[in-house]
Amino acid sequence: MRRTQSTHSRDPVGQALLAKALALLDDPIFITDHDGHIVWVNEAFTVRSGYAPQEAIGRKPSLLGSGKQDASFYTALWETILAGRVWRGEVMERCKDGSLYVVEEVISPLRDADGTITHFAAIQHDVTLRKQATERERFLAYHDALTGLANRVLFLDLLQQAMARTAQHKRTLAVLFMDIDRFKQVNDSFGHDVGDSLLAAIALRLKAGVRKTVDAVARLSGDEFAILQSDLHDEQEAVALARKLIQSISQPFVLQGHAVRVSASIGIAIYHDPGETPQELLRRADKAMYLAKKNGLDNCQLYDRALCENLPTSPEAH
Repeated sequence: MRRTQSTHSRDPVGQALLAKALALLDDPIFITDHDGHIVWVNEAFTVRSGYAPQEAIGRKPSLLGSGKQDASFYTALWETILAGRVWRGEVMERCKDGSLYVVEEVISPLRDADGTITHFAAIQHDVTLRKQATERERFLAYHDALTGLANRVLFLDLLQQAMARTAQHKRTLAVLFMDIDRFKQVNDSFGHDVGDSLLAAIALRLKAGVRKTVDAVARLSGDEFAILQSDLHDEQEAVALARKLIQSISQPFVLQGHAVRVSASIGIAIYHDPGETPQELLRRADKAMYLAKKNGLDNCQLYDRALCENLPTSPEAH
């Protein structure tokens, strides 16, 4: 091992090239001493973290701490590298400007000629964009891209859970199916951009009108929305919410310089039968919505089997 060290010491050109290569790598790299004080950083470290070499050297890597990893995380990390093993993991770091980023990090112990650990080298690979893309894909699997509301998949899952809780605690659960009256006229008169802005604005009013912890709002498709109300005393609470939302939607919207007025029709289905599926409950609410339209726009109707049996349902209710 002394021979190898001596060979390297007689190769200053090779050492200089190695140092230059490390400095120019796109991945952030920093080296600490045995006590964890930073002794060297490459340019990529400065670019990604915002800390110049003179700001980082002498400090510990905790200057990048985001607070997203707890003490046990770092305890396990240090136990690994102090035992002479390589540590690999994902870490969320904080830039100098306060913004967060995510890295896949490898920390390797560095030994002297006698095999004693003297330093640790950390190589970080920035995966922030990849993580954001994955999280976006996961979000869009269960949410509507335009409004950010739950989509049909998530709504039915939430409804299934709420139905199970309702059966246990013997409370009342309601599904409200809402359709925007004359929405096509908005698109035809002002264009689809204004129509999209209207849907987003309606979503905000719906979210503001429900209870944040026990209700859920979804956009099923187009101009059709669904609201889940759980933990109710009786069906009249659902009727009261429907009327409140109809009143809210009837207030004018100012969108891209246009004053837009619409109304809403809402159908209400109350969960009674423990054998009923979420899809069946949603279909009943949809039929009740068509009953509301049949009886005049801008109103709500409770599901009535005799009155709703032969009415249509929307494709998204299936």
